[in-house]
Amino acid sequence: MKNMILLLGLALLATVGGVGEEVFAADELNCVLCHKYRGLSRVDKEGNFRLFYINEKMFKKSPHSRLKCIDCHSDIDEIPHKPAKKVDCTKECHLEEPSSNEKFSHKPVSEILDRSVHSKYDENGNLKEMAGKYPEDYPHCKDCHDNPLYRPLSFFKGEAAGISRRGLSRCKTCHTKGEFAETFYAHVTSRLQKMRSPKEIVGICAKCHGDPGFQERHELDAVVTSYQETFHGKAVHFGSEEAPDCIDCHVVSGESVHFIEGRESPTSAIAEGNVATTCRTAECHADAGENIAGFQVHVTYDKEKYPLQHYMLKFFTALMAGVLYFFVVIIFLELLRRLFPNFSFVKSSGTDEHGH
Repeated sequence: MKNMILLLGLALLATVGGVGEEVFAADELNCVLCHKYRGLSRVDKEGNFRLFYINEKMFKKSPHSRLKCIDCHSDIDEIPHKPAKKVDCTKECHLEEPSSNEKFSHKPVSEILDRSVHSKYDENGNLKEMAGKYPEDYPHCKDCHDNPLYRPLSFFKGEAAGISRRGLSRCKTCHTKGEFAETFYAHVTSRLQKMRSPKEIVGICAKCHGDPGFQERHELDAVVTSYQETFHGKAVHFGSEEAPDCIDCHVVSGESVHFIEGRESPTSAIAEGNVATTCRTAECHADAGENIAGFQVHVTYDKEKYPLQHYMLKFFTALMAGVLYFFVVIIFLELLRRLFPNFSFVKSSGTDEHGH
């Protein structure tokens, strides 16, 4: 009875609440009836702030828009419900994968991640020593992914849907139910390009690789800082979509972006013998020679790891300082000459009126 009264009250609020606020109740279970309010939140027992607001407009533009809430939040079976458990991204969805007609699951992606350098397990399936001490250093799905949005095709002046309304109407001649044609087109065009901009990808990687504590624990260089100092990094910083980001260089062409190997692996994209091939993809330096592999992207000025670069930095710093100070002295002396034109550090030995 209490639950029924609560639902009626919420329905009334959804009808009259908020001036000019659009009411969303597209989901079958009316989850958005409560979760559409931006202030819906609480502080849990651990003292963490939890926000439960759902922006349905954004959700409808995501690949998950065809799923019901309980497809992922399967532990929720009553209203008001208990705090939801963490979503298991590897569970089977209620959608069918069209090429196999089997229930869709992200489990294959998780298995690929477990074979990568980011895995908590070694080649023998044993937990890595650092993973036991610092499990938070090894990423899982939601460490890199939030709810993704369909990304429209990019053009010279802004972004557009990439197809005319008339062209899309041809698809809808057969695919008449719901918004299947629009959703399918958005899904395909998003997957034919990067789901995220290069700048956003660098930012995601920097959440771990830009942390000094993370670098120290895993004995890694400041790869984010060194990348940002290169031409590639500067181009990405200023909004280029063509300059390579972390994934372009660290993933073998044709492999899943989740399969990143360490430099020591012979099949890694950045292994010594594979760097030239990685750089010579069709999208990058297709006509480059083998010497392109000699370019060092993540060079730092650490004296132990890169002594040549360290001493070159010292030399050029001293050279620039010397040149700068030399011209400062010249300018200072010229200023003195203009202020005191008759001043001389050494008095000349001139003759008096008697010739002495």
